Amino acid sequence: MDIITLRLFITLARNLHFGKTSEEMHMSPSAVSRAIQRLEEQIGHALLVRDNRSAQLTEEGQVFLEYALEVVKRWEQLQRDLEGKSEVLHGQLSLFASVTASQSILPKVLSDFRQRYPEIHIQLETGYAVNAISKLAEGIDVVVAALDEDDDDQLVKRIIMSIPLRTVVPVSGNVANVVRGGDIDWSQIPLVLPSSGRVRRNVDTWLRDRNIKANVYAEVPGNEAILSLVALGCGVGFVPELVVNDSPLRDQVTMIEAGPVLEDFHVGFCTRRKNLAVSTIIRAFWQSTAES
Repeated sequence: MDIITLRLFITLARNLHFGKTSEEMHMSPSAVSRAIQRLEEQIGHALLVRDNRSAQLTEEGQVFLEYALEVVKRWEQLQRDLEGKSEVLHGQLSLFASVTASQSILPKVLSDFRQRYPEIHIQLETGYAVNAISKLAEGIDVVVAALDEDDDDQLVKRIIMSIPLRTVVPVSGNVANVVRGGDIDWSQIPLVLPSSGRVRRNVDTWLRDRNIKANVYAEVPGNEAILSLVALGCGVGFVPELVVNDSPLRDQVTMIEAGPVLEDFHVGFCTRRKNLAVSTIIRAFWQSTAES
């Protein structure tokens, strides 16, 4: 068992796909499979349940992922310590953000960070914001996420902005006509809702408090997907104002004042406390988020 194999396993645990992992690690899929098989033989447990292309971590695999992340972080720290007292940091920083966040929030922070630490390779993965926190358990160093202001001993959070949540309707079509027709019967309005997360919980609470049985057209994991369905005239959605303003679909939707008054969308950076403690690179980035 070596660092290269541990990094391979971490990458596979993040992708859960042999093809993507082989491309990222510059190995053939068969080589990836053989390396994982050897690792499982060494440990004496199955780490993954897999079919021809995809994979899922077993319970033992999840435990081993925690170990692999810890060992790799400590190895990287050891390498930096052995380099002496040089202020030049080398290594890799992995980030996860939604498309909107990667375009509107990250550029300033990353620009400053890159100028200060040009030898650090930045690996950026984009996806649905609702999945951000779970990415930390898959090995991502820092995520940009919608953050609750609750206490979690395992996580460190830095909220950098609060964005109003707005009720968004299509500019034309049947849904637009119904919404603009006067008093809104929310039980009749098709809603495009996030599949999970704080916004979904707040909308559900608003509906429940008013004894409104929701007419749910769709449940989707990302704000950008919600906005797309609203623009198509499928229903009414509730998304952060920043997402609307930065979207190429902004001319196809309208933000209205009617609808629930929802708590602002708190956005910021999040990392695992133990990773922040052992990784000089993560600490350097964390400092950059404060200064930017």
